Amino acid sequence: MEQLKLLWELQETEEEKAKKEHDLPSIPSVLQYGRNLKKVGSLEKKVLGEENRIGEIKKAQRLQEMDVAKITAQLKELNRKLYNGKIGNIKELENMEKKVGSLAKEKELLEDEIIVHMEMIENLENELGRMQKQLKKEKEIVDKLRAEALMDRQAALSELGELAARCENLSQKIEVGLLNKYKELRKRAGGGRCISLVRNGFCGICNVSLPSS
Repeated sequence: MEQLKLLWELQETEEEKAKKEHDLPSIPSVLQYGRNLKKVGSLEKKVLGEENRIGEIKKAQRLQEMDVAKITAQLKELNRKLYNGKIGNIKELENMEKKVGSLAKEKELLEDEIIVHMEMIENLENELGRMQKQLKKEKEIVDKLRAEALMDRQAALSELGELAARCENLSQKIEVGLLNKYKELRKRAGGGRCISLVRNGFCGICNVSLPSS
């Protein structure tokens, strides 16, 4: 009878161990840490995307400013030639005036685009600042959750270690033949319970009345 009690205790310990192994990936703090970590990753991608967008607009703005500088230099040279009195050909003066007008219009359009880009950059940098503050806050939350998740997981692993040691200790106390028979029955049961306590003539697991025979 003592051997059967040990066998029952082994089965219940193995059941508890199997349940804890199954629940290991579902520890609430670990799941919450995973969710918040994904949130941080998503925010980091958004921040990076915003930074790249701002960088592209700034690059375009710098190129426009360089174009404006070139046009300004061209206009300065053309105006110098127009008003130094050295060009006497009317046709040549008219063509030069047209070119000055065209360049002045191009410069004005570029300056308008630069202003638009400056406004865009200001708005995007304000939004980026907001996102960076949010990211910093989320990272602080994740750091706290990580510590909690690690502690809870370590506690669960420690419990599993204790249960495994208990199973090993019980197995050593049970007769080899009986232990092998139990393992065979448990395998047939798909790793589930294969033995049950009988209370007042009823199976302790399925609650079915057992015949006296």
